[in-house]
Amino acid sequence: MSTNKPNLLFVFSDQHRWCDLGCYGNGEVVSPHFNAFAGEGLRLDQCYSHCPLCVPARGTLLTARHAMKHRAAANDLPIDTSLESVAHVLNRAGYQSGYIGKWHLAGVPREQAVAPENRLGFQHWKVRQCSHDYLKPEYHDKEGVLHQCPGYEPAVQTDLAQAFIREHQDQPWGLVLSWGPPHDPYAAVPDRYKTLFDPDKLSLRPNVPERIEKSYRGPLDRDAIRHDLAGYYAHIAALDEQFGRLVQHVKDLGLWENTLIVYSSDHGDLMGSQGFTQKQLPYEESAHVPLLIGGGLPQLRQGTCCELIGLVDLFPTLLGALGLSYASDIDGSDLSALLSDSSAKGREALYLNNPIPCHFGADRGDASWRAIRKGSYCFAMNLDDGTDWFLYDLAKDPYQQENLLMKTPEMDRLASELRQELFCMVQAYDDALPGEQLIAKYQLTEAWNTSQRFFNLPALNES
Repeated sequence: MSTNKPNLLFVFSDQHRWCDLGCYGNGEVVSPHFNAFAGEGLRLDQCYSHCPLCVPARGTLLTARHAMKHRAAANDLPIDTSLESVAHVLNRAGYQSGYIGKWHLAGVPREQAVAPENRLGFQHWKVRQCSHDYLKPEYHDKEGVLHQCPGYEPAVQTDLAQAFIREHQDQPWGLVLSWGPPHDPYAAVPDRYKTLFDPDKLSLRPNVPERIEKSYRGPLDRDAIRHDLAGYYAHIAALDEQFGRLVQHVKDLGLWENTLIVYSSDHGDLMGSQGFTQKQLPYEESAHVPLLIGGGLPQLRQGTCCELIGLVDLFPTLLGALGLSYASDIDGSDLSALLSDSSAKGREALYLNNPIPCHFGADRGDASWRAIRKGSYCFAMNLDDGTDWFLYDLAKDPYQQENLLMKTPEMDRLASELRQELFCMVQAYDDALPGEQLIAKYQLTEAWNTSQRFFNLPALNES
């Protein structure tokens, strides 16, 4: 049965870079359901996580505001719960809003039950604040009761999502499903998926060096990265199966023609590229994410889209396709024309940033950086010392191996233009200050120190 108002199913994973699906050209990944979905829907090829780190990216996604504006600007900082979220928009329009899976926006401790007033308006709730123990799934329900379930966490969460859809099939609904993988631990996946991948036969990206010096596990060689990659791909294969179950469930209930379905991720995974692991850097493997949009809505076109779009734009765009919008001032733009019109334009430029390096990023000495993606170029600056970091032409150099700074007068002029435009973005969204100074200016010291102490990390001087 369908409703007059179209439904929204938004599925996103944690740490899935864009290049690791068959539909994006990776023939080693097992992803038949994602591939089929992309084939009958729209594959967007230039979607970026503005602040490629779990907490800031999730906050930006749900509130359509950049990191310093929603205040969860580093991992384990709590989000400003007074802000309007996608759930508030859906609730006002008469939708049943639900959130299932990883949250990670309530600060510390990570195992807490998130209080109702801290859920950004979501009505239906089956959430684990933050856990990466994928073979021992847990979640808190709406009343804060902890449920422990056997199995693989994404499968359990998919079961819960199917139940939500069945329960609300006769009324308009909007569901956000947040899977934890393919974020490490890469080995925490059922064996039947692991057997699909032989680490010795997997290809590494050309920008992975012989040795990765800065990893939270210590130095790694290429064999270790291949071993990680096999587990990472195993998680993706498992998620592919769950995504296929979800799509089929929507179809079986007769809701396909009236449901907008989306798959994306909060950020990518460097997996050895540029000599780094994890994320929190402005390289493609860290910031570039998949975005697949499908379903049976008549206005949704098929094919591919190469226009720029960021996570800050996703919910304004999807809500726009449903005829809805945020009531408050936001940083995101409604780019819903991209979903129906092949000639529509996306963002002219995207703002990328990591204002407050934290955890493993701080351990490896990351700077507070800002970057801009415009045209085929990506330009980045180190805000700790005010120096230019890199300029890459992604059309000619997709693996970011030739830094164009100080190479030719033409590139120097381009860097100057991009630097000027980037500082305009900095002035609009935060400040040109190193991370510790931003913490003080935005009155985040207490929240930062609470988080740091929870992880036995150094606190800032509170005087």
